[in-house]
Amino acid sequence: MLDKVFGLSDLDEAALALLDHALLHRTGSGPIVLALIGGMGAGKTTLFRAMGTCLGCDPLPTSPTYALMQEYRTAEGKVVIHADLYRLRGPEEWLALDPEHFLARADWVWLEWPERAGSFLPSSTLFYKLETLPPASEWAGVGMDSAEVPLQRRLTWVDDPNLL
Repeated sequence: MLDKVFGLSDLDEAALALLDHALLHRTGSGPIVLALIGGMGAGKTTLFRAMGTCLGCDPLPTSPTYALMQEYRTAEGKVVIHADLYRLRGPEEWLALDPEHFLARADWVWLEWPERAGSFLPSSTLFYKLETLPPASEWAGVGMDSAEVPLQRRLTWVDDPNLL
């Protein structure tokens, strides 16, 4: 089970925890497919970028919102495909991207907005939820501008994505 609350100061620790969890719970021999579910601004790309740092990706992952998909190599030469499916209008557009093609050459596949692919993700996909938590009670009423309040995020493994 993965259930981690973290802030920017321990982002790399959260990224390592996610990578370790995925390696431990992977099934099959294909790529490790991570589907990160979270609202706009939850920090999905930021977390994937930290994972890229942990794996030695150069360049580091950036938001693929407009490109839909970007490919990176880890320090060990492994292929990471990072896809942001936000702009897809439905599963048929996911299928038009020919996922079998990039799944066949990838070692890792990181997906943002995976719900846009419908039921057409590999059965081995590992689902995680990333959410922004309300400011901690110690920050309530201290007169700080909301932009100054440190945000915490919660990362949880979703064992059954049908429950989302």
